[in-house]
Amino acid sequence: MNPIVGSYRERNTPMHRLPAWVKLPLLVGWTVVSIIVTDPVSAVGMAVAAILVLLSILPPVRPTVRAMLGLSVVAVIAGAYAAWRIDLSEAIDTTADFIGLFALSLAITGSTRMGDMLDLFTRMARPFRRVVPPAIPGLMFSIVVRVIPEVAQILAQSREALKARGIERSLRGTVTPTAIRTVGFALDLGQALHARGIADDAVPERGRREQALAR
Repeated sequence: MNPIVGSYRERNTPMHRLPAWVKLPLLVGWTVVSIIVTDPVSAVGMAVAAILVLLSILPPVRPTVRAMLGLSVVAVIAGAYAAWRIDLSEAIDTTADFIGLFALSLAITGSTRMGDMLDLFTRMARPFRRVVPPAIPGLMFSIVVRVIPEVAQILAQSREALKARGIERSLRGTVTPTAIRTVGFALDLGQALHARGIADDAVPERGRREQALAR
């Protein structure tokens, strides 16, 4: 099986040794700084630093390069639009921000165990346990992380099937089976969650609050 970009890989690097409660604020802080700082030189410097951080976790080469190239295309398009609407300085800043944030995100997800991320989200949700069960944010995060590679695999299988039939350039032939199988996966996932009683405990609690307000 091909390694999935951004998935955790066991390594002994400084990023791997950092706890999740340090990495997540790092990503949030990096995002805030990249939005506030509009100097193109600083933006490029931050992007280079993020790429170096990504390289430091020793990620799988081919999927990481493909992902970065794909994101770079999107970043260049966004930068071209910024150059057209504003100026070249804004274009460089926008492009560098896209690349830097994506590289840092890959570095964090690739160096952090899923269980550590789930525990962090659960602890963060505990102060709001009267509004939402603490396990729900962690569950939502795990579902998102699980769905992205699943959809990517479905898309790859659809393209391989078309290639085997000699019609690999058919957009409709790619999108239609991918959409159908993705919906099927979502339905199966929903049924599995329902069968395990996920979030059922939140329903009675909400009902009690509504009854109390009605009185």
